[in-house]
Amino acid sequence: MTEVDLLIIYKSFRLPLLMIAMGFITWYTYGSKKRRDRIEEAKFRMLEED
Repeated sequence: MTEVDLLIIYKSFRLPLLMIAMGFITWYTYGSKKRRDRIEEAKFRMLEED
């Protein structure tokens, strides 16, 4: 494999891999009502302190 072939492979998998990672993070963060409430609890606590 030449450098050009490896560069083509890298560039073709870079964006889909990024989209999969972002989708997983979003699903993990907001997929469960319990987890979402725990994450947003800190937001409301910070707003009350101001």
